[in-house]
Amino acid sequence: MNPILLGVADTIESEFDSEVYKNLSPLEKYHSILFRSVDKLFGFLGTDRSKIAPYLTDFVSIEAQSLGREGYGFTVKDSNDLGFGGLACHTVDLGGASVGGAIAEAHTIVKANPYAVVLVAAADVPKSVFKQVSDLKRLTATVCHKDWEMPYGATLIGLYSLLCERMMFDTGVTNEDLEEITKHFRKLAEDNPRAFQYQKPINEKQLKKPLSGVYSTPMIAIVTDHGFATLITSEFMKQKLIDNKVIKKESGHVYLVGSGQSAHAEYFIQKKDLKSPAALACERAVASSGLKRSDIEYAWIYDCFTGMIIHEAGLYFGVPPKDTATSLRKGKISNGTKEIPINLGGGILNYQAAMALSGATGLVDIVSQYGLAVDPIPERLNAPPNVSLLGGNGGIDSINTVVLFAKDKPESLTREPMNLNPLEVNVPRPKEGEQATILTASTIYFNPGGEKKPPYLIVCSRKENGEMVLTNLYRKDGSEIVSKEGLDLGKSKIEFQERDGKIQGILLD
Repeated sequence: MNPILLGVADTIESEFDSEVYKNLSPLEKYHSILFRSVDKLFGFLGTDRSKIAPYLTDFVSIEAQSLGREGYGFTVKDSNDLGFGGLACHTVDLGGASVGGAIAEAHTIVKANPYAVVLVAAADVPKSVFKQVSDLKRLTATVCHKDWEMPYGATLIGLYSLLCERMMFDTGVTNEDLEEITKHFRKLAEDNPRAFQYQKPINEKQLKKPLSGVYSTPMIAIVTDHGFATLITSEFMKQKLIDNKVIKKESGHVYLVGSGQSAHAEYFIQKKDLKSPAALACERAVASSGLKRSDIEYAWIYDCFTGMIIHEAGLYFGVPPKDTATSLRKGKISNGTKEIPINLGGGILNYQAAMALSGATGLVDIVSQYGLAVDPIPERLNAPPNVSLLGGNGGIDSINTVVLFAKDKPESLTREPMNLNPLEVNVPRPKEGEQATILTASTIYFNPGGEKKPPYLIVCSRKENGEMVLTNLYRKDGSEIVSKEGLDLGKSKIEFQERDGKIQGILLD
């Protein structure tokens, strides 16, 4: 028995009167977006909250990080405020992988209980909340390790840039690849009135002004207020809802055929050898569906940074990053046997992105291809894809979720996942006098409110025993190095010395 998804509604800021919206408190904005998303979904299905309430069994939601609404109690409160008292409530907190995680949770619930009718809905308002320098400092404190990363001026963008710099060094992906890929996905969003980047073409000056390492503003996910709602159930319960005149008889659906998740260590420096959970998540999803990667005809790849599209797509399908980057210049990736289109809505670089809810952009994109989005994206395939993939990524590449959708009921059976090698955790224990080799380096140009003033360099180095350490970089004469120019990744050596109460890297000749 395969669960089905009946539709998706999302709500954006421009749906409200601008004067009214700006005068609402953040919590009022949150409730307005959440409630509107739910009501739009039920209207699309030909029902309303009061008619469907007796049939709902579960409510799955995602923590609104910008409001500090953390914990199960807030999910229960939202369920009650929506008029759905007594439901089984489930809270998901997987960062940017949360939407995929919430869909996977509903998938599991319905597979276990074919009588379940699951509402998945959430909202967040980071654009309205994160306005002060103190808010950016709070974000940095959330994603960076307080002892191993923050003292060196690490930032979210800086750590993702370290990952990209190493990928580019290892694989031959170029700055030009990143720029052309970024331009392609911006073009897809420019004609969508619901996209944040509507009628906002990129200019070359924006691309050439980095915030950290290789990443300029157009290559980084936007921040908006956003919400979504979807309904997941079984074919049996869908028919019951139609027979009881709760939803309209012509309601469509798409099958949820597989889901997978993999979590690595929370912080960048803890990921031994900079390994990613993406391949594990995809293998679990594909195995649970019984399908092959080559069956996938469309994908939405989580694009918090342009380089992450290359990184994740390559790992999902086992395709070298340089080949993936070349295909992505045309908005496509290889599924191992043929090129398939991705991210026709422009992704979270351009459409909407509310932190942990940012994957809602991908969900809208995917279901638009099946005619199940209340507000579909303008760019759609000529025919619904037989199988499509929704990816999600949380933390600094710490958590990955993959959900597979199918147009028709699959006949394949679940198989055992292959090659599930465990991910190892790194614990930095540098000592004075020890030496290490620089793995990757990135210059930070933007760190508002940070104690360390840009520009400065952060480097990740590896000791002979495999242990990784994050530091800044100095010359033997005590002057700080702020550029990676002249460094040879994988060859340049450093020695650890204590400076101002912390271990730092001293570049050796």
